[in-house]
Amino acid sequence: MVAEKSQKDPKEYLPFLNTLKKMETNYQRFTIDKYLKRYEKAIRHLSKCGPEYFPECLNLIKDKNLYNEALKLYPPNSQQYKDISVAYGEHLMQERLYEPGGLVFARCGAHEKALDAFLACGSWQQALCAAAQLHLSRDQLAGFGRSLAGKLVEQRKHRDAATVLEQYAQDYEEAVLLLLEGAAWEEALRLVYKYNRLDIIETNIKPSILEAQKNYMAFLDSQTATFSRHKKRLLVVRELKEQAQQAHLDDDVPRGRESDLFSETSSVVSGSDMSGKYPHSNSRISARSSKNRRKAERKKHSLKEGSPLEDLALLEALNEVVQGTEKLKDEIHQILKVLFLFEFDEKGRELQKAFEDTLQLMERSLPEIWTLTHQQNSAAPVLGPNSTANSIMASYQQQKTSVPVLDAELFIPPKINQKTQWKLNLLE
Repeated sequence: MVAEKSQKDPKEYLPFLNTLKKMETNYQRFTIDKYLKRYEKAIRHLSKCGPEYFPECLNLIKDKNLYNEALKLYPPNSQQYKDISVAYGEHLMQERLYEPGGLVFARCGAHEKALDAFLACGSWQQALCAAAQLHLSRDQLAGFGRSLAGKLVEQRKHRDAATVLEQYAQDYEEAVLLLLEGAAWEEALRLVYKYNRLDIIETNIKPSILEAQKNYMAFLDSQTATFSRHKKRLLVVRELKEQAQQAHLDDDVPRGRESDLFSETSSVVSGSDMSGKYPHSNSRISARSSKNRRKAERKKHSLKEGSPLEDLALLEALNEVVQGTEKLKDEIHQILKVLFLFEFDEKGRELQKAFEDTLQLMERSLPEIWTLTHQQNSAAPVLGPNSTANSIMASYQQQKTSVPVLDAELFIPPKINQKTQWKLNLLE
């Protein structure tokens, strides 16, 4: 078989065949399979050659990325299995596959490497499991817990950070402060009552709640002002565009040149139609540039007055305001509960009314902002017996430049979920 597959002169491969005859059977089979590039079979044979051949086997496993296949060849409690697992984990880490890498490290008992991998991917529970198996001292574990909590706070995971501080650093006071920072009012109260530190309610919890209510009020005022300003400007921009379009339609040209212009227009239109008949002619180029084109289109969206796609920029901004307000419902509900609990009824009613007014403003405005009329405006060319060359040209030009296909999603109105129960009836 080696002779059949080889493209060498017999004088060249005969010495190779003679060498093969002198080899131990498994190593001989390994050499043949490696020569024929059947690497999975090759490592299977090499694994049977004894521990002295394992370094060569491991190098081939790394070179050909045969980790999964190789792990099936050795007992889980063997040193070879662990060495392959460590190499596999390091390969996954290089590929930025941190969680799978951590799992591979953890399974083979490489707990220190597993700890680094789980920290890299934010899997804090697994990181703590790995830390526990390193048999750290109490102080070391507390220090690690504080470090981990800091990373979680950076990721805005205040509840998780508080859990780590309370359970691993035995610092419930700092945990309460983190919970207040993350607006987890009820969890903060649970810890206060668990450790019988009711004084923290007066010194920290109540002031934090009142400060949060004040911040929510300011945020809602800002959202309302921004929404109203963008909506007003959008209506103005649409009116200006309609006037400009009408001006194009009313601007007829002398009959002498009309036929020439119509001819030119027909050429432009037919050329555009022809390009549509061969959609795959530049598919490779289009595929490469589509991502960059989408980015370029987004960059054109400027809220600067008079910019070409100002109306799209305003739609985008209005969408973001609505979605940002909609996402507050659970947060508002949570703070309303504790405002009522601590008898801050007036503050609670004030916030509840402000949020309800903001939502109602947006709900009433959705049909006016996201109207089918404006979505279809100038989407089709104006043709017919009364059309002129100028009107046809203006219509096609408007169709080409007004609404890029990439921005079609902007014309889908944001959803305000009427079924979400955020109000607290106790404050009515």
